[in-house]
Amino acid sequence: MKFEWQEKKGVAEVAEKWLPLAGINAPCADISFSWKGKHQKGLSLSVRMYFSWVTDGIENDLEMTFKQPLAIRWEDELPGIIFSLNGLPKCPDGQFSQWTHPTLIIRDSSWAKTYADSMYSKSCPEYGKITHYFLVSMNDLVHVLCESEPVVQWVPGEDD
Repeated sequence: MKFEWQEKKGVAEVAEKWLPLAGINAPCADISFSWKGKHQKGLSLSVRMYFSWVTDGIENDLEMTFKQPLAIRWEDELPGIIFSLNGLPKCPDGQFSQWTHPTLIIRDSSWAKTYADSMYSKSCPEYGKITHYFLVSMNDLVHVLCESEPVVQWVPGEDD
């Protein structure tokens, strides 16, 4: 199964490191997420990135809350069905330099543009406000489209 936004050609999508907080310099082991709220207007997506599960990695986990996300796509383990760019940025030099940086933003995302085209006219100020977040772990890939920046904080690590 292929998604329409995966098949578009000629779009110069670029993945760049996103550093919502200082200290993101190692890979993430796993990602979990849950929905919070009862109504569409108050709905938020809570995402936890388990950095503490990586040996010699970061001792805390990253928690982020996306308020009223437009869309989410999740895939277990290796890229396949869901779109993923080649040449993703890596963690800083050192023992984790072969691992993909875990928090990314996709610039010029055709998926975000598809949403913007369906929701707004190009003259609306909101047209360009949709951001494509790409969260990567050793076991999960999570794509989120959202019009506002998530609330992000470090939280104590959990035992696995």
